[in-house]
Amino acid sequence: MSDPVPAETGSPRESSSPGARDIAFAVLDEHHRTGRFVASLLDSLPSAGQLSPADRRLAMEIINGVVRRKATVDALLSPHVRRPRHRIEDALWTLLQIGTYQLVFLSAVPPHAAVNETVKLADRLGKPRWRGFLNGVLRAVSRNLADEMTNLPAADAIPLAGRQYRRCRQPIFADPQQHTVEYVTAAFSFPAWLVARWVQRFEFEDLLRIGFWFNTPPRPSLRVNRLKTTRDVLLADLTAADVAAVPGHRPESILLTGPAEIERLPGFWEGRFCVQDESAMAAAEMLDPQPGETVLDLCAAPGTKSTHLVELMADEGTVVAADIRTDRLERVEENARRLELGTIETCLIQTDGRDIPPGPFDAILVDAPCSNTGVLGKRPEARWRLQPRDLVELAGIQRRLLTCACDRLREGGRIVYSTCSIEPEENTGVVQAVLRRRGDMRLVDSVDHVPGQPADGGHQTLLVKGSRA
Repeated sequence: MSDPVPAETGSPRESSSPGARDIAFAVLDEHHRTGRFVASLLDSLPSAGQLSPADRRLAMEIINGVVRRKATVDALLSPHVRRPRHRIEDALWTLLQIGTYQLVFLSAVPPHAAVNETVKLADRLGKPRWRGFLNGVLRAVSRNLADEMTNLPAADAIPLAGRQYRRCRQPIFADPQQHTVEYVTAAFSFPAWLVARWVQRFEFEDLLRIGFWFNTPPRPSLRVNRLKTTRDVLLADLTAADVAAVPGHRPESILLTGPAEIERLPGFWEGRFCVQDESAMAAAEMLDPQPGETVLDLCAAPGTKSTHLVELMADEGTVVAADIRTDRLERVEENARRLELGTIETCLIQTDGRDIPPGPFDAILVDAPCSNTGVLGKRPEARWRLQPRDLVELAGIQRRLLTCACDRLREGGRIVYSTCSIEPEENTGVVQAVLRRRGDMRLVDSVDHVPGQPADGGHQTLLVKGSRA
């Protein structure tokens, strides 16, 4: 039996000011025309700084939501638009997306406000001739939405947050069982070529879990700086400050369960924690650096893994953090200063890796550039920027970096190869290709992190140089 539609936890509250929607349109319109990242576009708008906190949250939710769920939004719109898509101005389609996203995904915004405020926005843009079209299409979308929820996928059910689906009066998507690729592509909003790959490796229930995970606004996880405090102490301080937080799945992690401004959290400026996904925390722990060792962190920016290595080493020894851009290395240094860690040395290297420090190192972390398919929820644009050819190009870069690391490792030393990808070519494919050419390296351990179980996706492999003896 279906339940009434609940208010979504954490949904931005409705604001009387139209500023949020104006900002959302400006950012999305520019993004659609230029392909620039929405976060940088938002930060570059002077008027965005004048928004109230509530309006800024609403603007960010609309911006990220429209980018993330554009295939779903377009599927909801298409039955109610008679003109071919190429005959509709891009800016008008952006307004339709903004209105539809609010109608479907923001239960805190009343339907009449989602429609009326979007129509008024056309006036402010100097496009009064769009009013009738906008009003008619958005009201048609609204009429197709039922006030019922279900926990089962169906052609007439829209995936929301919390593993729930909102019913429609008419089918929108393909049958999920018979046409799985088409269904997941539209209902969860992913490129069809990527879904076609996942269908070969994941069961249907796993696909649904991945889809929900990547489409639910991410909640940050904190890694406690064990050199300054304990998880229990930091949790108590967060609770005292009315910050919603619970113990994470790893001994040093805390999960934030409500909205929070990271820089205002107790202990941030004192260096008592940093933000890091739990799957990413596993990389430094697998490498298991020891006090006094000399460790190389390749592709180190922004420094969350570098600082984790130092904390595990009790800030005794040397961590060389290497990256290809000065501004990226500056972020590593900023993180190290805030956490008050003294054993990180930054090193600028070339993209071909020829000037990576020669070592030999006791341990090396190769946190390779990758497709990011394990962290698509944190990066709204990533799913649409990625192309099939990128996997081939990235695998070549990854093999080169891992080979360079093997050359710089002492006998008996350890390497962890890590990505935030869930694609085999970038993970086991890279490792096996290097092992086939390196008789001096052996595989000790390998872990695949599946998105949503319990954190983001990724991969880590532990290699050791030399024989077992």
